Amino acid sequence: MFNKILVPLDGSALAERAIEQLEKMAKGSVAEVLLLKVVPAPLGKAPEAGQMEESKAFAESVNRSTAYLKKIAARLDAISIKSRILIPSGEPYAEILAAAHKEDVDCIVMSTHGGTALSRVLLGSTAEKVVYTTKRPVLLIKPKEVLAAHLDEGEVFAGAAR
Repeated sequence: MFNKILVPLDGSALAERAIEQLEKMAKGSVAEVLLLKVVPAPLGKAPEAGQMEESKAFAESVNRSTAYLKKIAARLDAISIKSRILIPSGEPYAEILAAAHKEDVDCIVMSTHGGTALSRVLLGSTAEKVVYTTKRPVLLIKPKEVLAAHLDEGEVFAGAAR
């Protein structure tokens, strides 16, 4: 069904919930999974930080991200899912969209962090920006805590009918 699936991760357990769904989608298919982790861009010319220290911190962040994604790739490889690692630098939603376009993915699978409406207004939601900006299908995986707190769909429709 899909040839390329992009899975943005941030290293959190919430983000990794997308992997469970991905395994169901990609197992037994020929899909290539692109595992993406965005590394914050270096600050540039920050006199207090110093260029050498900043470059070292950036390189360490890239190394940690690579090790993290290799661990996820090994998990996928164990169940015969082909994957590739992408580690861009910059603003997460912009890098997700850029990778989706450049790699011409068929689908983006990512989890939401279940933020409140207020936090989305103040901080913005990466998942929300991706969903509203891309023309590609996006599968959003909600955290278990949020799923448990929401009403059943039947309850919502029953309430609307009253």
